[in-house]
Order: sequence, then C-alpha cells, then structure tokens
Amino acid sequence: MQHKVGLLVTLACVGGFGLGIYAEHFDDAFWKFSGLLVLGMGVLWWLSGWWVSLPIKKLADQSERLSRTGLASTLRHLPVGRRDEIGRIAKSLHTMGVIATRSHMEARSLRSTLDQRVVNATKRATSDLKRLVMRDPLTDLGNRRFLNENLELLFESAKASGTDLICVMIDLDHFKRVNDQLGHEAGDHLLVFLAGLIRATSRHDDLAVRLGGDEFVLVMPGTDYARAAEIVAMIHKLFTRQAHTMFPNCKGLDLSYGIASLLSDDCPDTKTLLRTADQRLYASKSTSNR
Repeated sequence: MQHKVGLLVTLACVGGFGLGIYAEHFDDAFWKFSGLLVLGMGVLWWLSGWWVSLPIKKLADQSERLSRTGLASTLRHLPVGRRDEIGRIAKSLHTMGVIATRSHMEARSLRSTLDQRVVNATKRATSDLKRLVMRDPLTDLGNRRFLNENLELLFESAKASGTDLICVMIDLDHFKRVNDQLGHEAGDHLLVFLAGLIRATSRHDDLAVRLGGDEFVLVMPGTDYARAAEIVAMIHKLFTRQAHTMFPNCKGLDLSYGIASLLSDDCPDTKTLLRTADQRLYASKSTSNR
C-alpha cells in the first residue's frame, strides 16, 4: 500500500508542476487547465479512496463485526489475496476469526457438557432422594408411601383389564421374643432375611413392601389365588427352616400370612383388599397361637 500512496503523491506533484509550467507559457488557457487540475485531483482522490480508504474501512467494519460475534463466519470478502499491508491485515484478521470461532465452539461445547452434567447430577440426586423417600432403610423394600402411590394404579389397571390382583399380608410370630432374648440386631437380621426371601420370589411388577415393624405386604398383579398361595407357602417353608437354624434357642419363631384376591373376594377398592388380607393374617395368627 505504501507504493500506491507514493504513486498518488508523485502523480499529484508531477501534475501540479506540469500545470504550473504550462500556465506560465500559456496564460490564455489558465482556467481551462485549472479545470483539468481539479479533474485530475478528483481522479487522485477517487484512486486514494479505492486503493486506501475503502479497504481500511471494510477491514474496520469486519473487525468490529468479529469483536461482536466472535465468529469467523461473520467475515465477508476479506482481501486476503492482496500483497500489500491491506492484504496482511486481512490475513491476520481472518486468522483471528478462525481462532475466535474455535474458542467459541470449545466454550460452547464445554458449557453444554457442564450443563448436561448438572442435569444428570440433578436427576441422580432427585432419583436418589425419591428412592430414599420410597424405600425402607433397613430392608430396602418399598415403604408405606411407596405402597400408597402404586397400589391404586395396579388396582385400576387390574379392574380395567379384568385380571386378578393378589394382596399378601405377612407377619412374624413371636418377633418380640427375638428382640428380647437376642437383641435388636438379631431381630433386624431376621427382618432383612425375610425381606430377601420376599424380594427373591417377587416379580418385576410385584410390590414388595415393609409396612413397619415385622409387617410385610406383597402385591402381585396378574397372579391367581392358587399361584400366590404356592409362592407364600414356599416363603414360609424357607423362612422357618432358616430361622430355626439361625436361632435354634428361640422357640415358636414362625410367620403368619393372609391372602386376598380382587376377583375372588370381589373387593371394590384397595382398602377392602388390604383389610381382607389383614383379617386373614390375624385369623391365621390366632389359629397358630392356640
């Protein structure tokens, strides 16, 4: 660009010098050649703007746009092919745009990653909190709240599909004797063992719940009464066998259970289903205690 500026200055000087000499020899044509001088200066002004001012202005506009967006895609028609100072500035500006774009993309990717990690962490924390609220801390079975929030859905689904819904109430016999004779740690161990049996025999859709103390509930959708009786009898057999091995000196250690069926007992709601199973549990307990 420096040689272009020098050329414009040289043309202006040569033109002015030539016009001065011409005016000295041809006074009668002074005004005519004054007009030519003005025209020549106009041409020089236009050339200076086209060669120097306009490219600089375009570079300034592009630089300002880049500073606002930080993206090379906002740069338009940079004169990178020029071999003068304008071309060097254009190449540098293009390089800065590429670097800025890369930094912008990396920052956006990092922000997206961090946002996703925050979302995942929040989901995990929410899931863990919900699990804590819905689970029994000792046995890891569902608790009463878990039963309340899910039993109604299973009940309505069973009624709509015409399938059965079985509710099994399970209660330990003489559990207080274990706590009194062997301590609460032994009692907790027995509860965890029974919970493990219930969990092992339940399916994915079943609700295995510890209501509190030594009371458990197993809700089994899509299972008939006979099959439910077989499953509970197996739990009973495995429990008594292992319980007597674990605590041979604790006499009378057993469990009682009651079974209610949505279809067989014609239960109109979940309360009736639970109450029927509970009544049969205590009838069984009363019989075993005679």
